[in-house]
Amino acid sequence: MIIVRFAPAHRPADYHPLAARPFAPFIKRMQRTVVKANKFAFSSAADPQADGQEKYENGGNMGAIADSDAVHDIRRILPQHQSALTLLNGKLQNPAVQSFRWLDLACGKGQIISQLEENLSANQRQKLAYLGYDINVEHTRTAERMADALQFASYSFQHGDMSSFNGVVDSGMKFDFITCTNTAHELQPGAFAALFLDALRRLSPKGELFVYDMESLTKPELGALPWRSAEINTLLNAAFEVLGTSFHVEPSGWSHSTCKGWSVTIQREYIDKTDEQIGEAQQQISERLESEIGKILDERLQECNRMLDSFCRFGAETADDATAKLLALYEFWALHRAKEVRQ
Repeated sequence: MIIVRFAPAHRPADYHPLAARPFAPFIKRMQRTVVKANKFAFSSAADPQADGQEKYENGGNMGAIADSDAVHDIRRILPQHQSALTLLNGKLQNPAVQSFRWLDLACGKGQIISQLEENLSANQRQKLAYLGYDINVEHTRTAERMADALQFASYSFQHGDMSSFNGVVDSGMKFDFITCTNTAHELQPGAFAALFLDALRRLSPKGELFVYDMESLTKPELGALPWRSAEINTLLNAAFEVLGTSFHVEPSGWSHSTCKGWSVTIQREYIDKTDEQIGEAQQQISERLESEIGKILDERLQECNRMLDSFCRFGAETADDATAKLLALYEFWALHRAKEVRQ
């Protein structure tokens, strides 16, 4: 491995540039993504499945991330899937529930159902009508083989990018549970907001939406833009403010061994607006979110520019610094790409 440094020769030998940087928290976020301190994140030795990094190959007008791939490892359960399935288990224990519709957006190769025979009883699985949605037909074939052995009441798979799901899935179908894991960072900024609104309108009266994604990636993906929990808080609550509901979402933050993530759970019954009212407000919500997203992208680009400028002037002192520099370059490209798409 060769690390190229651009440190000026006149820099004092005892000076460490990280100590004086105002954006040290940004560097810490970057460093959380390092599996081993002496390995670059693009190394083939990096673990593409580390702590929740199941990834989704997206396409169409939502933005293609060619670096992405879907995880399939039946030996393990990812923490975000454990959280989602715990919620699902609680709902299926209700003796009054005889049938239950589950929409799994960006289902990939079916990692979330890979251990369902252990996670849910046969009686619970027999209540489930499962619909997996993904852009990749090959991935869903793997998921379908697993679904076929799980004794679901019914199962099916449909295909398209995330921007199309509301038109592909039968408009009359409502779901008691919608999951969307490890996908938001693949989408163009405005697209995630649209996906969120479409998902809300697809919930049954007592349905629940579960969304999880990573704030940082163990292995960077060119063009991917992970959102931070504070940014998700700003965006979703701006949407609810425009909608005129008293509901306020509180994203949860999660620290894993190699990355950090966030999750959101939303109960449809807590939002005191009809699907029609949400639809009528969608244009206003989109305009407000476009404004908020613009501010977030500008702030992050300024932060990224300061960091890269410092590395340009002072170089990377350590392997961790080198990794942080690499990840900042990935973020710089993703931010510029996102701003270009919005123009």
